[in-house]
Parts: sequence; C-alpha cells; structure tokens
Amino acid sequence: MNSSFKKLTTIQTLWLVALTTIPILSIYGRPVQVFLKKNLSNNQLALVIGLLLLIISTKAIFWLIKRHSYHRIWHLAWFVPLFLIAPYFMPIIEERVHFIVFGSFGFLSMLVFSPKSAIVLCISISVMDEGLQWYLPDRVGDWYDVGINMLSSVAGAVFAYISWKQEY
Repeated sequence: MNSSFKKLTTIQTLWLVALTTIPILSIYGRPVQVFLKKNLSNNQLALVIGLLLLIISTKAIFWLIKRHSYHRIWHLAWFVPLFLIAPYFMPIIEERVHFIVFGSFGFLSMLVFSPKSAIVLCISISVMDEGLQWYLPDRVGDWYDVGINMLSSVAGAVFAYISWKQEY
C-alpha cells in the first residue's frame, strides 16, 4: 500500500472521529461536564488540557525536525500561546473543551479538504452544533459558543494550512 494513501486514510479517519465527537459531546456532554466540575477545579482542568496540548505540540516539533521542516517550526510560536495559554484563561470548562475539539476539527479539516471547503465546513459545523443544542432538553445553544467554536476551528485550520498543508 502506498505510504501517502495510508497517511491520508489515517488523517481522514481522525477527521471522522473529530467530526463525530462534536455532536456526541453536545448530546452526552452534560454528564461529563458535571463529573469534571465535581472532581476538578477550573485550574486543574486547565492544567490537564495544557499538558495534553503540550504533549501534542512537542510531538509536532519532533515530527517537523524529523522531516527537516525547520522553517515551519516558527509557526508554533503563535500556535503554542493560542492553544496552550488561552484555554487557561477561559473561565468556563465548556469553553476549554470547545477550544480543543473544534481546534482539532479545524486542523484535520484543512488536511482533508481544500482550504475554502475546510473553512466553510468549520463555520458550518460550529453553527450546526449550537443549533443542535437548542433542541436538546438539557442544553442551550449560544452565539458566544458559536464564536468560540469558529475561532478555534479556523485557528486550527489556519495552523494546518501554513504548517502542514503543503505536505499532502
């Protein structure tokens, strides 16, 4: 099997996982949210999220070094503060989760689709997710969340575009 085909298939699979995670969290996320609020403070959750993103960022740096893509490492200079530090200052747990889920979705969307399609998809899914929440009995759709979803997904997509898109 061709290596690029296998790589693309893996990315497509990860994209599908990210896409299905969004409505699953909208529908079943309330019990998870209650569990997290009972067992972790906002600062503890921010630390866990930050450590996970730090691990991912470190892996990305080593991946770029392995591929001799030194010129792309500088993109991490804006990515790291945005995705590692910004969630720490978000006062609501859901915002932090939105930031990670939608940022990952945007990143993977850009790797799977054309830039225009990826951005349109990111914005559409951001709006549809909150629209779904309007119809769920224990959830509430919110324009503020639409904004966070769009910011996160578009930031992830832009990062993928300038850092990795040329690889595929």
